[in-house]
Amino acid sequence: MGFVVKRGENYSARLAIPKALRPILGRNEFKKSLGTTSRMEAELLAAPHILSWKKLIEEAKLDGATAKAKALRQAFLSDKGNDKLDEDGAMEVVRGIIIEEAIEKTILGGRDINSIDSKSERAAAKAFYDIASGQVVTLDDYVDGWLASISHLKPRTINQMQRDVVSFHKEETSHIPTRETIAAWIRASKSSGAKSIKRKLGSLGSFWEYLLVEGVVTDLSPFSGHKLPRDIAKTKPTRRAFSNDECLALMAKVSLSNDTALADLITLGLYTGARIEELCRLKVDDIITEDNHRALRIDKSKTQAGTRTVPLHPAITVLVDRLAADSKDVYLVFSKSKNQYDERSTGLSRRFGRLKSSLDYGPELVFHSLRKTVTTKLEQAGVPEGIAADILGHEKQTITYGLYSGGTSMAQKMEAISKINY
Repeated sequence: MGFVVKRGENYSARLAIPKALRPILGRNEFKKSLGTTSRMEAELLAAPHILSWKKLIEEAKLDGATAKAKALRQAFLSDKGNDKLDEDGAMEVVRGIIIEEAIEKTILGGRDINSIDSKSERAAAKAFYDIASGQVVTLDDYVDGWLASISHLKPRTINQMQRDVVSFHKEETSHIPTRETIAAWIRASKSSGAKSIKRKLGSLGSFWEYLLVEGVVTDLSPFSGHKLPRDIAKTKPTRRAFSNDECLALMAKVSLSNDTALADLITLGLYTGARIEELCRLKVDDIITEDNHRALRIDKSKTQAGTRTVPLHPAITVLVDRLAADSKDVYLVFSKSKNQYDERSTGLSRRFGRLKSSLDYGPELVFHSLRKTVTTKLEQAGVPEGIAADILGHEKQTITYGLYSGGTSMAQKMEAISKINY
């Protein structure tokens, strides 16, 4: 992200304002200290500020007066140090004078504020004063606080919810939504599909719950209880396992390419059943020996049950040793890509998609289908479901094994996984 810069030890968010809008917004750039020395954390913290600033810039293009009022309000909020010295309320008087001068310049074309003689000018001046002084708070002023309240969620989820809320408020900047306005918005958005609308309503409902807790609103959420439009019937492909022949064709095809990393990744998937990101995050020191059996330790998984040790199938021992010896960055699988969520599998996932498409495999077959293949082979080999679950990192469905069992032994898992063959 190009909006994060290092100032001293900590990072700051920065966004330059177009020259034509600088007189309206009263500054050359927006900037905010993020209080962190980690660039990755800084990029996550900067995102809501950048979105808020971009929105101010867009508003300045369309409505300079509202944007100027909001910019003044932000300037007053950032000037908290003076408030501690403001024992006699002098700063409030100064701010009032600043707001009135801005009204004269922005709304009245330089005329004295006492010369207002039309109802429209009076209304515009009042709206400007209310926003700049903080007497009227727009809902988007609370987005940052809401994001902090949901920081326990996954970054990808937070970013999606943030996009949903910010996108909605691009048009609803000052007005508190009602059930009627939301119903109208749903009707206008029906081309987006029911699933997309439902997700957005969920994000907006979360934001509203935060506003309720903060005392900004008092009514129940206007985003719940709506009848959503029906999606046009679509045939969504059901993900399935690769057949044995499809697996062999996949390996034959990738072996003809120069993509050694993808070939290694597919082979690991065929003999472990691990998820693509789990495999891409395996490190050299995740090759362990447990109960006299060599295994791969998977401790970066999407679920608690996913944290596990998978015995090394005899077919991949040589491969794993080669990957360990050739590793240049502590990881077993070589990958140049890393997205904003610190995922290493993004590029390899795309390459796998192109590979399987070259074999005319449809959308029902993805890398995760290899996991289904391993599951199928374990079942067809007569492996008990509890042992298979421990290999694959699935939750056990029974209370006895799921809640009270310490898990199957490494010897049991080794015997089971050795039954996989292609």
